[in-house]
Amino acid sequence: MKSIIFAAVAISALTGVAQAAPLSDGQFLQVARCRGLAASEGLGKLDTSALDAVLRAESGARDLPVAMSANRKIAEGQAQGDKAAGAKKEKLLAERQSQCGEWLAGAK
Repeated sequence: MKSIIFAAVAISALTGVAQAAPLSDGQFLQVARCRGLAASEGLGKLDTSALDAVLRAESGARDLPVAMSANRKIAEGQAQGDKAAGAKKEKLLAERQSQCGEWLAGAK
């Protein structure tokens, strides 16, 4: 009986963690851009698993235009990073570090 109660408490605790506040469409699109910048070979490719997890978890609640826009943001971010040089590259690296840092670390 104790193990059943423990299991129920553990499951409800995990469910509470998984039900964090959903992202706004703007935040979702920012994560998508960060995903593109993180995947860029030109900027130095980073591990995108935390970003991928956020996008997967949040994509089900998005309307089709937002989901399509997110795909464009990923592709554009990666393309910009791959082509960037000089000051533009430094600007994109700064964006990736400042605006994408919490998402890359897996925070929400």
